[in-house]
Amino acid sequence: MKNLLVKFNFHYTYLIMALGLVITGHFSNLIVFTSLIIIHELGHVMTSLAFKYKIDKIIIYPYGGLTKVDKKINTNINNDIVVAITGLLFQTLYFLVVLFLYKNNIIRDYIYNLFYLYHKSMLIFNLFPIIPLDGSKLINLILSKYFSFNIANKLTIIISFISIILFLFCNIFDKNYSMIMVIGILLNNIYKFYKELSYIYNRFLLERYLYNFNYSKYKVVDNKDKMYKNRMHYFRKKSKIIEEKEYLKSFFQKKY
Repeated sequence: MKNLLVKFNFHYTYLIMALGLVITGHFSNLIVFTSLIIIHELGHVMTSLAFKYKIDKIIIYPYGGLTKVDKKINTNINNDIVVAITGLLFQTLYFLVVLFLYKNNIIRDYIYNLFYLYHKSMLIFNLFPIIPLDGSKLINLILSKYFSFNIANKLTIIISFISIILFLFCNIFDKNYSMIMVIGILLNNIYKFYKELSYIYNRFLLERYLYNFNYSKYKVVDNKDKMYKNRMHYFRKKSKIIEEKEYLKSFFQKKY
């Protein structure tokens, strides 16, 4: 646990929000909100460690947290789906504990109402398919089952932009300075993901060349841009069929 605590980073926008809550006398709000974020992220951490993923750091934002995991891109999709949803599950279990304490008159109405408000808001917000929220990770992983790696990532960006627009026009959350700051952070994360698409794609290919991944499904494609995350490939080149390793070896030798 000590090693995990060292890896917690509080984003400057969170610190601005926290300062505002303290100055205005809403210290209870800050404690409740932050505790929900930390429990949520610990859900991602525990399952990541169970799958032997290395935790890089945990960043706390005004809207929630982000657990950065140092792992291969070509990990099992179903495992990654489990990692994505356990944050929501841990948060819900935490709220159920609070509900139990409330029902037994251990915590007062005001604190329970804060937990209920923030838990519901965070749960709904995190399910939005906007990069880097959990909803976006789930959408990307599901898309990766049925579309090529490239297409899945590009569709995730498009869905994120559409969701931001719907988010702004549906009036689900109050439009205050905090929410404007959150929208700015989300747009910046979408842009960063877009800028890194080429790097992510090349890393995806390099992993497939360097490491041995076992997949039950196979697919015949005519170029590397049509490769899937969860399948092994054979490449059709003129009248020849080439194995994935051989094709990628040829590609990297030409590139470098």
